[in-house]
Amino acid sequence: MNISTTIRFVCFTILLLATQFLAAAQNGFTDAEAEAIQAFLRENFGNTNAGMVIGLVDERGSRVLAAGKLDNGTRQEVNGDTVFEIGSVTKTFTTLLLQDMVERDKVKLDDPVGKYLPESVKVPARDGKQITLLNLATHTAGLPRDPSNLTPGHGLPENAFADYTVEKLYAFLSSFTLDREPGSKFEYSNVGMALLGHILALKTGTNYEALVVERICRPLKMNSTRIRLTPELQARLARGHDQLGKLAPNWEFQVYDGAGGLRSTANDLLKYVSAQAGITQSRLTPIAAKTHVIRHRNSPGTAGDMHGNTAMAWYDQEVYQPPGMELLGHGGATGGYSAFIGFDKKQRRGVAVLSNQTTFPSSAVGWAVLQRLPLTKESGTELVREIVGLGFAFDLDQKTHTLRITKVYPKSSAGQAGLSSGLIIQKINDVPTAGKSTAECFSLLRANGSPKVRLELVNQERKETNTVELTRGKFLTSG
Repeated sequence: MNISTTIRFVCFTILLLATQFLAAAQNGFTDAEAEAIQAFLRENFGNTNAGMVIGLVDERGSRVLAAGKLDNGTRQEVNGDTVFEIGSVTKTFTTLLLQDMVERDKVKLDDPVGKYLPESVKVPARDGKQITLLNLATHTAGLPRDPSNLTPGHGLPENAFADYTVEKLYAFLSSFTLDREPGSKFEYSNVGMALLGHILALKTGTNYEALVVERICRPLKMNSTRIRLTPELQARLARGHDQLGKLAPNWEFQVYDGAGGLRSTANDLLKYVSAQAGITQSRLTPIAAKTHVIRHRNSPGTAGDMHGNTAMAWYDQEVYQPPGMELLGHGGATGGYSAFIGFDKKQRRGVAVLSNQTTFPSSAVGWAVLQRLPLTKESGTELVREIVGLGFAFDLDQKTHTLRITKVYPKSSAGQAGLSSGLIIQKINDVPTAGKSTAECFSLLRANGSPKVRLELVNQERKETNTVELTRGKFLTSG
């Protein structure tokens, strides 16, 4: 290679590295974003007994932002090394362990559960289809959220899992009857994930915590992620608070460890998220990528909380996916803590949110940070989703039997047209609403299949009647 060729090669390499750095800088979290997050934390946790820690990681590194206290008898502030209960975030560790054992050729995803349990345990089946390890990992086994024989332990409803033993799990399985074939429907199941963690520990001849430490924590140098805390870790544990702000007891687990037993720190979870998102490479990174494959779409949740597109534990909760992003995450909560980890597969960014209170759910905060939305009391408590519609809700007034607007979404067609709660919808596309049910009125809104809808509205306070035309389209909403 001559001198001119060498110079051209060096210049090309410098240009390539500069381009890659610029792309990473554009995708990474900015200083302005970090400052806004810190301001949100100071405003909401600066003068409270509880706290929140938000960790950010991208291809340029990681940073931790925090405010509030451990409330452990000292005045100590929470930080990246503060220990929190992470609840159901543990489930992502369990599914990663499963995929790791598949790669080691120790188990197969389609292995029946009964293969790894004592013969005395009668595992439920339906129409000849048995529950598989994959069913447990994807919440499609047909098992309920929690078993019928779960009773509060130690007299505390908040610590219901403390006395749930292997024997009770086996008794539940042997008595349970499936109402559908395994694999046919998503239903979020703590007991299913607990069973999976138990099976993996049985297969390796160890306990769940030891398996997590050996296969995940040690390779990623996560030295503060454990179930049973050493005195040193105990000293760094933040005390949890319930919805009234009172100190809540720490949760204990037995066979439920794989569903929610882990405790961790923001610094540790940033290492974990970084490996999951491929920001840093390890042996676990390609294995983790296989747990991100979407298995079910539009998966239902409970009480209106959709899980959205679901993978092996990971989900997107149907949150708004801004252009150029592909977001996955998982939340967790125990009696006094909330937690969330998530990442952007395209922009290669990740977040970890840990808190010893439940007023501001860590999931809502974490998704908003990933979406690069401003953190406010609204976005910090409710998920931001993108939906298609006109942008208002309505119902029949029980006293006047008139159809009234009950809510208007600001960034929708209705919001832009200046609609407000309380307006009477007198006509929909020139059809009077008087005497019609809400279902009939909903049908009128979609009757002609057109994206445009004409409403005749009455403002009783102003004694005005106006006609507006709305266009159905996409808009962002919280809730």
